Amino acid sequence: MVVFVNKLTLIGSAEEFENRYEAVGAFMETQPGLIRYSLVRSTKDPDVYFNLAEWEDEETFQAALREPEFRARLNALTGLIKGEPHLSVPVRQGAAATL
Repeated sequence: MVVFVNKLTLIGSAEEFENRYEAVGAFMETQPGLIRYSLVRSTKDPDVYFNLAEWEDEETFQAALREPEFRARLNALTGLIKGEPHLSVPVRQGAAATL
């Protein structure tokens, strides 16, 4: 498994970004290899979001990025955010204890 972490800093409208991001997320939901993703907004700095996505492997992640439809949807975010993407591997994972 690989985890994509992208720090996104707003340089445009939050509402417009969130609305346009929905199209990116909807596309990714159709891609083989995606396990789950979340778009979260910082409570410390409301101009900062994090896109967190778990993928089965790097190959399926890279294949999704090469799709022309993804590129078109991503281009719709131009001028709204600045990204700092990182592809990562899990080091430790945990979950809440069950009773």
